[in-house]
Amino acid sequence: MRGPMADPDPEHRSGEGTPLVLVHGITSSWRAWRPVIPLLAGRHDVFAPSLAGHHQAAPVAADTAWSVLRLTDALEAQLDAAGIGTAHVAGNSLGGWVALELARRGRARSVVALSPAGGWREPKELRRVLRMVRVGRAFAHHPLLAVMLARPRVRRAILRGVSERGQRMSPSDARQFFDDILGCSALDDLLAAIERDGPLPPLSEPTCRVRIAWGQHDRTIPFARYGHPLAECVPHAELLSMIGVGHVPMYDDPALVADTILDLTGQVDVDTRHPVDTRHARAVGRLRGVLGRVTQAARSGDRRGDQGIRPGEAARNGAPTQRAGFVDL
Repeated sequence: MRGPMADPDPEHRSGEGTPLVLVHGITSSWRAWRPVIPLLAGRHDVFAPSLAGHHQAAPVAADTAWSVLRLTDALEAQLDAAGIGTAHVAGNSLGGWVALELARRGRARSVVALSPAGGWREPKELRRVLRMVRVGRAFAHHPLLAVMLARPRVRRAILRGVSERGQRMSPSDARQFFDDILGCSALDDLLAAIERDGPLPPLSEPTCRVRIAWGQHDRTIPFARYGHPLAECVPHAELLSMIGVGHVPMYDDPALVADTILDLTGQVDVDTRHPVDTRHARAVGRLRGVLGRVTQAARSGDRRGDQGIRPGEAARNGAPTQRAGFVDL
C-alpha cells in the first residue's frame, strides 16, 4: 500500500450550540467521527481535531516526547487556539482516556467515553493491546490492502477487530483508516509511555457528568477484561453497553453514538446551574457490584440486562432518547 494520503485538514469545525469536542483513538484522526458529526452539529458547535502526533495533525516540535498527559497538554493548546474554554467532550478508545484527563483538569462540561482505553490490571493485558496495535500498523503496509478493502466481505473481516460492521465503511474511508495508521508519528513513543506510566489514575472526585459506554462487541478492549478496572478509576460514572457495535462504533451505528452523546449533553445543557452532586457520586461508588450485570449483558446480549440506548431517537428527533433499556449505576 502507498504511503499516507495527503489531507490538509488537521481539524473540523461545524454546527451551532454549546461546544462539543470529539477526540479520536490512537493511530486515527478526526475523520473517524465523520459519520456522526452531521447528527451532532444541529445541537452543538462541534470541534473535531486530529490529536498531535497523528496523521496530518498540526505540526509540533520534532523532538516531542509523547505520553497520554503530553497528548492532553497538546489538546488543551488546540482548544485554547480554537477559543474553547470548557466543552462537552466525547472520546473513543485513547480519546476516551484523554477526555477523562480533560475532565480532571476542569476543561469538560460532560464526558462521554466510548470504550475508553486506560484500564487494565495485569501487564499481559496491556501487552495484548499493544501487540494488536503494532500488528495493525504492519498490516497497513500490505501491498494488496487497497484491493482487499474494495470487497465488502473482506473489508468486514479485515476491520473485525475494531468494527462490528466494517462493510459499512466505504473502501475510501477504509483506506483512510489505514493511511491514518501509517501517518501516526507519535505511535512508538505513545505505546512506550503507556507501558511505562501505567493505567488511568483514579478520577474519584467528580468534576462533571461522565458516561462510559462500551461496545457490546468490542474485541480490542472487551469490557469483561478492561472495563472493570477502568470503571473503578471513575466510580461516579454512568455505565452502559452499546448494543451491536464494536470498539470504534462511529461507522457501526452513527445514530446510536450520536444518541449516547446527545442524551447526556442535553441533560447537562438543560440546567447548568446545578453542580455535580458529590454525595450521589460517592453513593454510586458503593454500588459497583452491579457491574457484573453489565459484563454479563455485554457478553450474552441478554435484553433483560442490556444497557442499550434506543438507536436514532435523539439524532433524528432533536430530543434526548428515552432512558429505556439502560441502568444508571
